[in-house]
Amino acid sequence: MTHIVHEGAFHRLTVTPMMAALENLKDILTKAEAHAADTKKDPLTLLNARLYPDMFSLVQQLQYALFIPCDFARHFAEYPPPKVGYEESSFAEVHEGIGLARAYLLSVSPARMDELAGLVVPTFFDESLGLAAESYAAHMIMPDFYFHLTVAYAILRHHGVPLGKRDFIGKIETVPIG
Repeated sequence: MTHIVHEGAFHRLTVTPMMAALENLKDILTKAEAHAADTKKDPLTLLNARLYPDMFSLVQQLQYALFIPCDFARHFAEYPPPKVGYEESSFAEVHEGIGLARAYLLSVSPARMDELAGLVVPTFFDESLGLAAESYAAHMIMPDFYFHLTVAYAILRHHGVPLGKRDFIGKIETVPIG
């Protein structure tokens, strides 16, 4: 069996997939913009679309997909996060936010994350409660991040944007087995 050993395991299991997912999101949004242009659909129609009336709109799902990684990474970064996930209202602004979020995630040291994996961080729903950073990432941050990405994907598919699972998963680094 092939084994690959990595230092910075905590970073690899959180920041690395968030970086990849944000890159995939950029490509998905580019397809959504092209679909809107091809079908002469107002981009605001897509951005304001919801799966159900009491759910967040596409743009709100995208805002959370930008905010969550930066808010998580701030516990390990050398400087405060960029202000993303608050006021984006166009595809261009979301693309800009993706760039800012990815740049911020790139600034986080894998060694520092491993060092602080046991750090108790406040939960997003109640800052008087905390979890070890590793548990927080595994049980709250990563599921919440993927939830908002998945709902955004579903909204776009519901509106006819030609996407497949490969668009969501993106490019995966593989190695030969054996």
